Amino acid sequence: ESVAGLRAAHPVFRRRRFFNGRPVRQRGSEALPDISWFRPDGSEMNDEDWDSGFGKSVAVYLNGQGIPDLDTRGQRVVDDSFVLCFNAHHEVIEFTLPPAEFGPAWQPVVDTAAGPGETAEAAVIKAGGPVRVESRAMVVLQISE
Repeated sequence: ESVAGLRAAHPVFRRRRFFNGRPVRQRGSEALPDISWFRPDGSEMNDEDWDSGFGKSVAVYLNGQGIPDLDTRGQRVVDDSFVLCFNAHHEVIEFTLPPAEFGPAWQPVVDTAAGPGETAEAAVIKAGGPVRVESRAMVVLQISE
């Protein structure tokens, strides 16, 4: 799938308002925020992490349940959730996906390191599983329930 096609198909990538990082819905016993940032090891980032060396490689969770917009019928807009792994480093990085409360499993849908005509790996990756991101590349994963 192309990046442009993914954006066109999923409203989570076309928000009209800024993220606020506050909880928006319940999943199990925890409310998840509309956006969360993760270190490559799968831990949520804190203020000090933004100044550390691995800051050039981060993952972001976009909550498809956290879109504050309404559709043309006045209904709440809901989409799938996504994890985007960004590697601006000059070496390959293996990311650890967020824990299960963010999603039980993830399907790679875009890998910017893939060659022309190639697609992202087809294998579904469980929560907390590894994702290999080539140097100066990005991998987009879609929730797979």
